[in-house]
Amino acid sequence: MILSRASEYAIRAMVYMAGREENGPVQLKEIAESENIPFHFLAKTMQVLTRIRLVKSFRGPHGGFMLMKPAREIYLYEIVNAFDAINQWDTTCVLGINPCSDDVICPLHDDWKPIREGIYELFKTRNLEGLVGRLEEKRQKLRELGLTG
Repeated sequence: MILSRASEYAIRAMVYMAGREENGPVQLKEIAESENIPFHFLAKTMQVLTRIRLVKSFRGPHGGFMLMKPAREIYLYEIVNAFDAINQWDTTCVLGINPCSDDVICPLHDDWKPIREGIYELFKTRNLEGLVGRLEEKRQKLRELGLTG
């Protein structure tokens, strides 16, 4: 879609960590296997998340990664911006006719502008806690229908 693979993997990893019932660090291998993310790609992604202080890494046999703050305080914007510079979306034209502005002639500007603003607003208002809740609701519905979840 519009996100880089690194952003997608980062969101999935963070939601996985936020949704775990167990306390303590989660090993990279567990996240990679559970979320079907290539191990080495996830390792690089987690380095970025550690550097921007969204996760903390722990070394040793019981090491792994943990969220640095409560899931309700981590918004998609923080995660995505680490990989895709979402703060520059308001000046980037969907067709590459820069800068994106009402003054620049672009055949998609009037259509793209509200979409871009909606995505930006979504990322600013959705936190990990809410995503975990939605995920659990969907799993519950699947269980009620007798499907896996």
